[in-house]
Amino acid sequence: MEGGITTGAGSPGTAAPGPVLTIDVPADPGQLAPTRERLRGWLYALGVDEWDVETVLIATGEACANAIEHGYRFAPEGITTLRAELRDDLLEIEVRDHGGWRAEDGGDDGGDRGRGRLIMARVMDEATIVGTPEGTTVRLVKRLSAPS
Repeated sequence: MEGGITTGAGSPGTAAPGPVLTIDVPADPGQLAPTRERLRGWLYALGVDEWDVETVLIATGEACANAIEHGYRFAPEGITTLRAELRDDLLEIEVRDHGGWRAEDGGDDGGDRGRGRLIMARVMDEATIVGTPEGTTVRLVKRLSAPS
């Protein structure tokens, strides 16, 4: 797992970019827990409220798990990129894979599966999924609570 933390400066008249975390996640379910822990540590270091941290981890974990399972079919050479950026009280997360989009992956199989989109939409303020033949991008947005 690779990645890092950066900060940047904005152009005049635009909101200054905040801290950014980027993690390259191999398509191995064993990488989900370490990825969540890195994101958790980054969010806590920025002073994000515990409730917000946990809801963000639920949605981001679901997006990463879906990329590993549906984007790459667990092929270990696949890499999913997680990018998180905090701007003031707005957290934006993008989870991108380069696997193939499969329309049949979007439905419920009738069992206890197929609820990932619903979960992401319920715990985040915004959750969009864009699939193309080149891959899938999940964009999650959370307006954070005031620090406690």
